[in-house]
Amino acid sequence: MKTFLVPFFVLLIAVPVTLLAIGPVATWASTLISHACLTVYQFNPTIAGVLLGGCWQLLVMFGLHWGLVPLEMTNLSAQGFDPILVLTFAASFAQTGVCLALTLQTKNQKTRSIGIPAVISSIFGITEPAIYGLSLPRKRPFMLSCIAAAAGGGILGFFGSAAYMVSGLGIFGIPAMLNPKTGLAWDFYGVLIAISVAFVLGFTLQYIFGRRFVDTVPEETSVSPTTNESTVQSPAVS
Repeated sequence: MKTFLVPFFVLLIAVPVTLLAIGPVATWASTLISHACLTVYQFNPTIAGVLLGGCWQLLVMFGLHWGLVPLEMTNLSAQGFDPILVLTFAASFAQTGVCLALTLQTKNQKTRSIGIPAVISSIFGITEPAIYGLSLPRKRPFMLSCIAAAAGGGILGFFGSAAYMVSGLGIFGIPAMLNPKTGLAWDFYGVLIAISVAFVLGFTLQYIFGRRFVDTVPEETSVSPTTNESTVQSPAVS
């Protein structure tokens, strides 16, 4: 009965709460964030890049990043380019740099087996394995990736970089930043500089400030088969 009743009651509670409360609140919050980003960008693109780049991964975690997608579509259809969502482009490269350093630093074979494919997928813009498998559980590496992403976002805002089409993620998104009218110009070079800085800075910050968090093992509760009592394993710090 447990196998059937637990998911049944979870859905019975979660679906109405999601539709009636979480969904509307998240929609309102996403819209507010998109308007705030546009306002800050009009004031100063560099500041907007720092704020949006640094907070992007947090927004993705809570699903609030979807509020910027309609803004991108509107800008592309009205102006032919979008200067807002592109400010987040360096975030995946920052996460890649942090996770590469973490993978090289670890002495844990399991962590390394997670890290290698996570780094590869992050290069192509899929950062979920890196975030949820490596940086977020250790906290400090995740914060360092946000700092590096903020630096990359500030550079993108400073150079006035923009996206001229909807594209893929990671390295597949680079061609979308090429202005079809002017070709190779400083706004495109700014993209290359931003992702390089985000990657190198993320790698360096993790290598210097995140070293002792690499092999930190979260507390786990195990049940003894003989005494049926829970024992807590303390974190092991490298």
